[in-house]
Amino acid sequence: MGYFLKLFLSIWAGSLWWMIIVAKVLFDKIPTAFLAGVVAGQLFHYLSYFSVGMSVLIFFHLFKYHGWSMIKSVQFWLILFIAVIVLINFFGIQPTLEALKINAQPKEVMESIFADRFAMWHGISSISFLIQTILVTVLMLRWR
Repeated sequence: MGYFLKLFLSIWAGSLWWMIIVAKVLFDKIPTAFLAGVVAGQLFHYLSYFSVGMSVLIFFHLFKYHGWSMIKSVQFWLILFIAVIVLINFFGIQPTLEALKINAQPKEVMESIFADRFAMWHGISSISFLIQTILVTVLMLRWR
């Protein structure tokens, strides 16, 4: 594996772990949960783009050096699973959360009748992000 790919994989894993800390700080320091959620949501949105880009980069790398035999590698299946998690979160869970926020207006979603559904979907999103973070770390450690 090339040095630049190892570097980008390390940056990817670090950015995922760092986002957990950033989200905590945002909710501790920003006066309203709504505003903190908006900022955190945008950061997670950009991190999703980065994750998709990294997945594609690693797929190209695996294909370049291993051809179709890449599907026999653990790295391929890890990155595929990570990419699926990111895409489900990006195209499925996040739009659901946004729709709940819009439907709750003019109230904040956690003060509306949608609070329970929002909390459930937010929990699913958080768990999927944690799984993604752990899997990227495992991927990085396997390619050490």
